[in-house]
Amino acid sequence: MLKKYTRQMLISSMYAVVTLLIAPASFGPIQFRVSEALMVLVLFDYDNIYGLSLGCFLANLIGLLSGVNPIGVMDIVFGTCATFISGVWMYNLKDLKFKDLPLLSLLMPAVFNGIIVGLELALIFNESDLIVYWLIYGFQVFVGELAVLLVVGTAVYLALKKIKFDG
Repeated sequence: MLKKYTRQMLISSMYAVVTLLIAPASFGPIQFRVSEALMVLVLFDYDNIYGLSLGCFLANLIGLLSGVNPIGVMDIVFGTCATFISGVWMYNLKDLKFKDLPLLSLLMPAVFNGIIVGLELALIFNESDLIVYWLIYGFQVFVGELAVLLVVGTAVYLALKKIKFDG
């Protein structure tokens, strides 16, 4: 039991630290959150969703307190929910593979963060044309997430699979 909690604390710490190390790229209208590559850990153990969600919560909270997270409290709540929902969908779709890669699973964080964080950004940064800006910001977040997951996430997944990572 202690091993399981320790692993989740390590995962949450890694997520938060990586997010905050590249803080300007991790927050704002255009996001490139490299820490999202850690979402592939969900493909090895469902419980990793908790560590990743806590890491997202901590990164968003510390980002708010340090002034690098312009979305604020909304991101702490809804950004964390987007990570949790993405993780659940990733895990449930992990067995659907294309050329031995769980590509549909890797798409989930891009989809949910694009929708949820895109809406957050549209609400915070715009006073008019909510739908238009939701689509613009949502697309920007989607593309950043997809790039991280398909490039870095796939590399992490393949490396962990090769060493027979047990979750």
